[in-house]
Amino acid sequence: MSENNNNILDLGSIDFTPEWAKKSAGVTVGKSNTFTEGRFDRSKERVQPDKKGSKPFAERNQGERKSFKERGHFNQRNAERPKPLDAEIKILPETKALGTIIRKLQQSFTAYKLKDLAYFFLDNPQSVLLKITPKPPRDGSEKVDFYQCKACGFASTKEDDIVTHALNAHLGDYYDSKQIEVEPPTGNFNCVAKCGLSGVYLGPPNIHEFNANVKEILRTKYPKMSESEYRSHIEMVRDADAIEEWRKGATTKTVFFVKGATDDVAFLTREQAEGEFRRTILPSLLTQPKNLMITADVAIASPVKPLVWAARDAIEAERRNPRNMCFALRGAFHHRKMKFFRVNDARGPEFVTSVELKKFDVEHAIKELADVAKFISENPCCHRGEISSDEAVLKHLDWLVSTGHVVSFSNGVYCEVEKFPKYGPKWKKRPQASKTEEEQKKEEVKSDETAPELA
Repeated sequence: MSENNNNILDLGSIDFTPEWAKKSAGVTVGKSNTFTEGRFDRSKERVQPDKKGSKPFAERNQGERKSFKERGHFNQRNAERPKPLDAEIKILPETKALGTIIRKLQQSFTAYKLKDLAYFFLDNPQSVLLKITPKPPRDGSEKVDFYQCKACGFASTKEDDIVTHALNAHLGDYYDSKQIEVEPPTGNFNCVAKCGLSGVYLGPPNIHEFNANVKEILRTKYPKMSESEYRSHIEMVRDADAIEEWRKGATTKTVFFVKGATDDVAFLTREQAEGEFRRTILPSLLTQPKNLMITADVAIASPVKPLVWAARDAIEAERRNPRNMCFALRGAFHHRKMKFFRVNDARGPEFVTSVELKKFDVEHAIKELADVAKFISENPCCHRGEISSDEAVLKHLDWLVSTGHVVSFSNGVYCEVEKFPKYGPKWKKRPQASKTEEEQKKEEVKSDETAPELA
């Protein structure tokens, strides 16, 4: 029988990335790989190796936890630090992620260290919710106003940023597009504009589509460049062959139409679709919240550098001491009737579990259950394989765990229920000193007569 506990909560399999972020929405979403290998427990007590002989998960992470910036969620190592955001930031678990964790805990009888659960959220920026409250203006400073996209949470201190984001990220949510064949342009053209960066012909500057072509290549190829900067890279070519090459290539056109529209609907240019989007849809997507509620990954994708730095600093501080996240999780778990206890003593690490722990009455229990409970009492912090490899015995073990009569920890060890259950390597029995052959024989005879059959 494997030592793996079937009740262990596989947190590594949870993907907190929201549906909108799985699409190409123009927002960079951080993805943590911290919990995709090994078990969840971070404590040094874990001694089981991970797959392929790698170091135990706890050994890889204990004392070696990378900062938020080093993990790749903040790639501005050489960026000049802007003026700090004049706002208060509160760290909270994201609602959907919290609900997922609660459901997983409720389906498991395993006890998890509260601080480890806090780090699980902090290591996954899409599961961290930031409540950002602007401070009142003082000393002549300007009030901080936030604008936010309701569709995905993208935020900025400039309304234009949200408009640009909505057009780039969400126009496709309301309009479909396709390419159609058109006749080559006719007329006399003296020159043709060419992108000096990509070599793409943009068309003569006097045609109606020219400005639309500039905005389209700017949007698709150089989104971080301003229009004025991009236009400085446009070259005017007066070669007849170049003009003819552009003319032959301009035989397709991208048109837009409202999603779900019938085939006979009138096609729109992108400019027309954007204009219609601004009038009919954008007002319902744009909001100006008093308190900005934003996930950490979306905050770090904001064009507002003070917001990016503020989010990064708040999470770094919380990772050093996850007091606020633990406080929020404790309240949420308590509301869902989870049980809390400390191990070893009143100041030991705090754990949470979905099952109410109850001392087991060994004297009035059937022998099979009593034997398992007695073995765990005499061998605190034992693993499943140390208890038995027999299916029937392990079923008794699982029953004791499910009824709260035995504590099953997330690192795969078991202990009896006490006021402060034993936890950690200090409770593991040390190898006994060498004994004479005669002493060993006497103990073997005594063991055969009295020991429960657990292995």
